[in-house]
Amino acid sequence: MKEVNPSKRRASILTFFRELPSQDDDGQILPISGLWNTAMAHPNDHEFIELGIFECMVALIGKGVRNRRWLSHDQNIYIIGSYTMNMEEFAERAVNAGVIPALVELLRGRLTWVEQRVAVRALGHLATYASTFPAVASHGEILELSMQLATSSLEIVYTHFYQYADRRLSYHCDLLTHGMGGIEMESRKAEE
Repeated sequence: MKEVNPSKRRASILTFFRELPSQDDDGQILPISGLWNTAMAHPNDHEFIELGIFECMVALIGKGVRNRRWLSHDQNIYIIGSYTMNMEEFAERAVNAGVIPALVELLRGRLTWVEQRVAVRALGHLATYASTFPAVASHGEILELSMQLATSSLEIVYTHFYQYADRRLSYHCDLLTHGMGGIEMESRKAEE
């Protein structure tokens, strides 16, 4: 990321995106977290899109679904929504990269409620554009699964997280990537 030579930087990022899904070491959290932070800070930057971040994220979602042990090591693989919220062009690239089936797997509950929430949000971004809406709409179960999630989310948050003080911090870590404590924050997140 800090390479000053643009062609070397692009080559290393491209290699990183291609190799990341096949790696299985615990040290992945830092680079993935860095990618997520960059995506959040610069959601309209073309570079990562052109270098294959969506394909990488699809592969990482698949890896997380197949290997929950890997996912349980605080991996943050949900960068898709950050890039698809502002630009239709990025949403089109995401659809072409195959993100919808991967997000539908998350929405089905293959992992946890947190991932379902992430999936419905990213799919919502994709559904806002005329060019990508048909791809989202072609997966008829998305609406039904989203409605089920919406009607059960308060119960899920309360029964699985909020009613148990010892689980609240873990819930916040899952939602925010970085744990945050305090009753005021807990109450606000539970309300959300």
